Amino acid sequence: MKKVYLLIVILLCFSLGRALRIQIQGESTRHNIAETEIEGVQYLAIKDLAPILRCIHKQDRTDQRLYLHIYGETFIYLEGTSFYSYKLDSFNMHYPLTRIGGEYYLPSIFFTEHLPLHFPNEHRFADGVLRIPKPVDHSVQVIVLDPGHGGKDPGAVGKKMKAKEKDVNLAVALKLKQLLERELNVRVLMTRSDDRFVSLGDRTKFANDNRADLFVSIHTNASKSATSTGIETYYLATAMTSDARAVEALENQVVELYEGGASARSKYDDLDFILSDLSQTEHLESSNELAGSIQQNLIAGTKSYDRGVKQANFYVLRGAFMPSILIELGFISNPEEERLLVNDEYQQRLARTIFEGIKRFKFRYDRIRNT
Repeated sequence: MKKVYLLIVILLCFSLGRALRIQIQGESTRHNIAETEIEGVQYLAIKDLAPILRCIHKQDRTDQRLYLHIYGETFIYLEGTSFYSYKLDSFNMHYPLTRIGGEYYLPSIFFTEHLPLHFPNEHRFADGVLRIPKPVDHSVQVIVLDPGHGGKDPGAVGKKMKAKEKDVNLAVALKLKQLLERELNVRVLMTRSDDRFVSLGDRTKFANDNRADLFVSIHTNASKSATSTGIETYYLATAMTSDARAVEALENQVVELYEGGASARSKYDDLDFILSDLSQTEHLESSNELAGSIQQNLIAGTKSYDRGVKQANFYVLRGAFMPSILIELGFISNPEEERLLVNDEYQQRLARTIFEGIKRFKFRYDRIRNT
């Protein structure tokens, strides 16, 4: 009851104030960001400024710190205090960083006086207008989701319930799309949004043509053994284990079964040069990191058996010039996992944990790319 009363008192301290006008170099229109008055001081919500300044913020609730990444630099604030650190020095805003619910507010003075201090050649505040250079955004903005198989290609089929892999893949991808768009505000495209066949080559071509920043292919595993279980995530490289080679063969057989046989396979094999291409190699480390982030969250969220992050030469990943991974959500050939994979609630959990993995990767990747 006391917490509720305290929250009401805090909210009553809020009243709509003025607006900070921001002029971006090269743009004719100005952005007006509403200021909020908190105990007589003008504040700005970071969430309102992030899209304009292209800044990224991350909270660390363990020590009540807030990290703000902007223009390739990092500012560290301590909740409830007016001090922040920048590079090796500490600075005083005179008014504290404030959090209401899950939203952070910085005193307007930070943007009108402190940013021009730290970036004197780029930022200037005069006549009530903050003038800034046009931010260059290298962050993850477009994600292509690839629900494996589809149409005439059912993928693996469950032994007990006869569930089709193509349906599970699509269901999880659609749920993941909603989460990404709603909570990360990114553009999400899908290689298929319904039950249709798309060749492996067309899937990565779609990602390249749309300048995707990430490519996530979603699949369901299968094995001759009904006891095989667990989740694993792959990135493009030469398969290192017999299990990885088996999964690689399973996914790549789509070419021979549904795309024209051996002649079609040779078309993909002619793309071996891609593996040594510098542009492709550039993304292998990021693909590994993305795979690790997603795998870790999947296991933590589902408590499934951890089969780890692996390497394999999947045709569907070859030619994708962005961080690219392939997820095997579980074994549809295992009766217990098949039952889970067709369950709507479990599909939502899979989507949520994949989302958390992408979110964690995106934060680090965006920070590096924007420095």
